[in-house]
Amino acid sequence: MTYSRLLQSVSAPAFGALLAVSFASLAIPEARAQAQADEGYVEEVLVTARKREESVLEIPESLSVIAGDDINRQNIKALKDIGFKVPNLNLAMRLDGFPNVSIRGLGAFGNTQGVGFYLDDVQLFSDASSRFGDLARIEVLKGPQGVLYGGSNIGGAVKFVSARPDPEEAFGRVKVLGGQQGMIDAEASVNAPLGDTGWAMRMFGFGSSHDGFIKNRNAVRLNGLRDSNKKNSGETEAYGARVMIGGPLAERLSMLVTARWNEYDGPNNTWNRELGMGPFRYPTTVNTGPTNPRHERRTYAGMVELTWELDNFDIVSVSSFTDTHSTRYSDVDGSPEYLVDLNRPEKMNVLTQEIRLTSTNDSPFQWIAGAYYSLYDENMDSELILWGTFFADYANVVVPHEQELETLNIPFEYRRRDKSHLAGFANVTYEFEEWEVAVGIRVDRWKNKSLNYAIPLAGGLEETEVLPRGSVSRWLNDDHMIYATVAFGYEPGGLNIGDFGLLPFSAEKAASYEVGWKGRFADGRASASIAGFYIDYNKRQVEYHIETPVGPVEGIGNFGDSRQIGFEADLSVQVSEALTLSFAAGAIDAEWTGETLAYGIDFEGEKPPNVPEFSWNVNADYRQPINAGMDFIFGVQVSKNGASDTVQAFHPLRNPSYTVVNAQVGVAGENWEFTVNAENLTAKDYYTDVQSFPNFYGLDADGVCVYPDGTDCLIIGTLGQPRLVTASLSYFF
Repeated sequence: MTYSRLLQSVSAPAFGALLAVSFASLAIPEARAQAQADEGYVEEVLVTARKREESVLEIPESLSVIAGDDINRQNIKALKDIGFKVPNLNLAMRLDGFPNVSIRGLGAFGNTQGVGFYLDDVQLFSDASSRFGDLARIEVLKGPQGVLYGGSNIGGAVKFVSARPDPEEAFGRVKVLGGQQGMIDAEASVNAPLGDTGWAMRMFGFGSSHDGFIKNRNAVRLNGLRDSNKKNSGETEAYGARVMIGGPLAERLSMLVTARWNEYDGPNNTWNRELGMGPFRYPTTVNTGPTNPRHERRTYAGMVELTWELDNFDIVSVSSFTDTHSTRYSDVDGSPEYLVDLNRPEKMNVLTQEIRLTSTNDSPFQWIAGAYYSLYDENMDSELILWGTFFADYANVVVPHEQELETLNIPFEYRRRDKSHLAGFANVTYEFEEWEVAVGIRVDRWKNKSLNYAIPLAGGLEETEVLPRGSVSRWLNDDHMIYATVAFGYEPGGLNIGDFGLLPFSAEKAASYEVGWKGRFADGRASASIAGFYIDYNKRQVEYHIETPVGPVEGIGNFGDSRQIGFEADLSVQVSEALTLSFAAGAIDAEWTGETLAYGIDFEGEKPPNVPEFSWNVNADYRQPINAGMDFIFGVQVSKNGASDTVQAFHPLRNPSYTVVNAQVGVAGENWEFTVNAENLTAKDYYTDVQSFPNFYGLDADGVCVYPDGTDCLIIGTLGQPRLVTASLSYFF
């Protein structure tokens, strides 16, 4: 599809997006804020996208913010909820608990990501899909973030910003939610000043459990027996807590200490299975054996932030350590037969250290400079479990009691990986009259050392990346700004580890060119922005699966180059004191360029995987006093995701477009709020990710579909949440 045709395809529902953007509280520059406060302008929103506090309107790039109040009222707890809120952000959680994410078509689903996740300036390498509550906001930075954030941010960054301890007053909140699918969810937060010392403590905790919507039928096996696994194979439990303590150590020195714990016990790769190229049936049942696949993960993490305020600049040190233990049990063949299973215990330790200096004077010349180090240490001792019937089935022999045959445990991923970054960075901005010019650079040295215990065999890759960035912006008047930005990013390379040895893949790189406009109008009651971008994406990393004599094997390869061209726009209007409406939209036209060849298939000119053609969302928030000191509250969110091609890149499938409607209605008093919540109100069937998968020795292959190369067509997908109705009660104190 050409870009012009792409725009035509979204113009009917989304033409208004060409006039507009962001959330109701897009900010105004600090120098203008006070002068305009008396004219009824909405309160500005401050963000830290450029690692210094400034308003959204001042930043020369497309940026989305989800405010803390929206996070709480709309029950935004999971990655998929964030993905529905931000156009051109394709975000969901894999069924093994890791993120699937791309922004503007950068990054990829699967084992290669390319989008960074952060909690309070600490990058999350091992448990980005954990639940983080008591948030001030979520910032979504679009496009390569190479200068200030480094590698693994080629597509952008998603930043969870915690509400910080407040030494001025004590307050808190408790929320309880329950409903369909056995849903029980409770969370609480409290802020407590620690005397008159200027110190304060903030605590958050949650617990959640539900039955899920995926059911195991425990179908009869070929030998006439059946398993007694739990029917609710999607059953999930999650718990977590976070404690933050902050205050002054001296007149100009302050400290913030954070400790958190997250625990998750849920399904692992209980994919829904399809045969044929479509249309999809979206089944909600699976058949696995001998046990329901599970993922258990526990994380302990700590962070220490020190801020030293000097006369013209601040010195900030952010140190963190994260320890994660994860065990994933998979039914590789996805059938009730005892064929092939996989047990993957994994330990991940992450150490990060950043020191940065940031100017704080009123000069038109502002700067930030610093150094960064990270070490990600991963150990995995996984085993492939070959049940006795595996051999009998392959030989077409019927075995009445499979346990009578020998079961083999074969080392599958006996590995250790050390991935590190050592970087220095600097960014300067200079303002003169209506103009601002910014220039930045990062020099990032990355290393990947890998050891295959089973062979044994060791290897490594390392390279130094130089990432420049530049922007120029101009204020047309006090309320409107135009800008142009050039940014570069990369995702480090690595080594595929398996019985075949160590197979390297190179770093992927991207150059992004963006122009845009941001502004406010209607006496400050409306805000809007629009951005267009072109991205040159080289040596693109894509996950693949191939069939081997012991089952499917996954890996990462550099499949070729692609280019993306698109736009983003949104508009927010405070219609009245009670009603706020917002609309956002985005579109991407992407294709493989140059010679793109894999497994004898040339897909030059085709679409890369997991790049939706368009996406948009509409939000309405209404709050009106009624009587007896109560307010009526209502919210509705409608989100559209366009169609996209999926991995495998050389066996592409088409994931159809889908629309999801969420809504909340309720009443609120002075210190309480009761709402009824509906997720996926229209009960739309959809896959958050879907892909072709090597068929396991013809299992379930009945001639419905074959690929062009003659192999059987098996499809696996992660089914989106069906309609879910819950009720919640919040109490504020």
